Amino acid sequence: MQWTVNRRFTEGFYFTTSYTISKALDYVSSMNETGSGPNGASGETDLAQNPFNLRRSTALPSLMRAIAGWTSASWELLFSRSGTGAAKAVFAGWQLNGIANFSSGTPFTVYDSVDFSQSGSAPEVQGFPANRPNLVANPNNGPRTVERWFDITAFQRLDPVGNAGQYGNAGRNIVRGPGFHGLDLSLLKTFPIREGHSLQFRAECFNFPNHPNFFIPENDVASPNFGRILQAGPSRLLQFALKYLF
Repeated sequence: MQWTVNRRFTEGFYFTTSYTISKALDYVSSMNETGSGPNGASGETDLAQNPFNLRRSTALPSLMRAIAGWTSASWELLFSRSGTGAAKAVFAGWQLNGIANFSSGTPFTVYDSVDFSQSGSAPEVQGFPANRPNLVANPNNGPRTVERWFDITAFQRLDPVGNAGQYGNAGRNIVRGPGFHGLDLSLLKTFPIREGHSLQFRAECFNFPNHPNFFIPENDVASPNFGRILQAGPSRLLQFALKYLF
């Protein structure tokens, strides 16, 4: 489902907003050529654990965000158009713009880098196997912290000796990663020079609330950092510029 609301540019103001709810299924999303590991989107070895049972790999796509929305707005400050002299020079010509967006987290797969199934590694993903542990509880019950994003006790590792040649029952992409929230703002002022020529001052701020957008947590049960978030997106960034328009 998708809906969009627009307001055409009238009296110095315009906005458009969109909201999407979606779901999809696949059995492979992409070939992760760098292997498994925590990153911004998927962080999985996108391979069938058992190549003779592809149905067990049917799951949510690695890049799917079930909920996503964004809003873009622009406001041309008109309160000083009727002014004159110094007041008009200082206050006229300003424009405020903003882009806000949010989305739910992408799903990812918990895997085991120990090849207990003895299926061998896949050269196309630089030698990473596609083994998964057993699932004994719901990993999405929390605690949703940087030190432990999901319930790591929900997964049970298979013994490389006692369970050699077996496959874990955990599904592909069953854990939900962190969502995304962003707000970018810009403030512009245009100084007319002559007909067809102007100078524009720009003050821009990316990630204005300085909200941390986390990457997915470490998803290898063999790692000492299993379940921890080790990376995040960029923090607040400010930049200023002068732009000559002609």
